[in-house]
Amino acid sequence: MLSGGPDSATLARLVDEQLSVPGGRVNAIYLRSGHPSDEREIAAANEILRRIGGRLEIIDVTDLLRALGTDRIMIHSEASILPFGNAIALSIMMSYAIKSGAQKIYVGLHRDDADESKEYSREFLTMLQSLASIARETPPEIVAPFLDMTKTDVFKLGASLGVPYEVTWSCIRDGEIHCGQCGACRARRRAFVAAGLPDPTSYKREPLAIDTVSGTTSVA
Repeated sequence: MLSGGPDSATLARLVDEQLSVPGGRVNAIYLRSGHPSDEREIAAANEILRRIGGRLEIIDVTDLLRALGTDRIMIHSEASILPFGNAIALSIMMSYAIKSGAQKIYVGLHRDDADESKEYSREFLTMLQSLASIARETPPEIVAPFLDMTKTDVFKLGASLGVPYEVTWSCIRDGEIHCGQCGACRARRRAFVAAGLPDPTSYKREPLAIDTVSGTTSVA
């Protein structure tokens, strides 16, 4: 599941590293929500896969989300999230994986996500896996390798793997560069600062970041 953001970009790179036969094997799904940032996220996801080899399948869930009165199917800063959306998203992934003969489904949820909602916890994923096991004898395995890691930990891992964070997209708004004001931009900057990494992102306005030494809020 590839959104084009830093977390899923790190996931794609990690999966590519773990494959015994590199090149062209990291196939990903993007769930189009009808949100303004869709096209920027899709462009980022395609560039990530171009660099490691792979293919992006776009599945449009815009009408589903509109009918249910929400903006996003899964967690995203400052967006209206669909209740039980993670179950729906992973059900789509499970169906696609079964159709394509995939053995594993990777999702880039981390500990900060799980702390925000139980829908992103390991317990929730385990229950979904159990449901799949009822329907099929050997269903694809749901893998969430970052669930014991914070977003900052994920960025540190990504840096060690050479993830091209400069091509990723986090902003919830459409535009040529990140706005720097939305929650997604601020979370992106905070993770870079906390990880002690240079932020390669161009922002329209410098986002506020947490000073990891004093704990105060400042412009980074």
